[in-house]
Amino acid sequence: MGSAPSRSLISGSERAKGYEWTGKISYYHYVSYTKDLDELIAHINKNKISKVFLYTTPLYEKLPWIFYYLGFFHTYVVFCTETRRGKFWWSLEKNGEALILQMSRNFEDVRDKNLGKERIRDYPRYWKPQMNTVDTSSVSYRELYDYMIDETDQLNIRYNFSKENCKKFAKIVFDKIADRKTWSYVGL
Repeated sequence: MGSAPSRSLISGSERAKGYEWTGKISYYHYVSYTKDLDELIAHINKNKISKVFLYTTPLYEKLPWIFYYLGFFHTYVVFCTETRRGKFWWSLEKNGEALILQMSRNFEDVRDKNLGKERIRDYPRYWKPQMNTVDTSSVSYRELYDYMIDETDQLNIRYNFSKENCKKFAKIVFDKIADRKTWSYVGL
């Protein structure tokens, strides 16, 4: 087992303002009783992941469909853990500032929002995230944490638009969690 989840690696739920890599996990919760980071750490130490999804959204709000079909899209992973309290839904993704971890009892919260706000809007309609692939999982949350923090050192890999971006990060996460599938992408 790797290092214990550290409170110093996890920042609060405020939306970051700049684009400077922080080397932290920005944690956002939609569940009121889990405001305490100790609850998050308990989830990491005790729960198994049962299902994993890979989603994409356009990178730009202006004419999102044009950029999306040109290959400029944001990619992130959504997964489910099941506990005695029921299902919890999570998303894990990378942007220019941090790794973003979200948790909710509601699947749509983590699929459709980023840090509490709708992911992308092309007025007057909301651009719904597109599911690329789905698989079952038998990986524990702890195994994922150890892999991300200790084995692949994701917190120290600075974001780079063309090399160390959201797509590469999502591929690493999805391929680790998924039982049978892997994800491949071409381009940026």
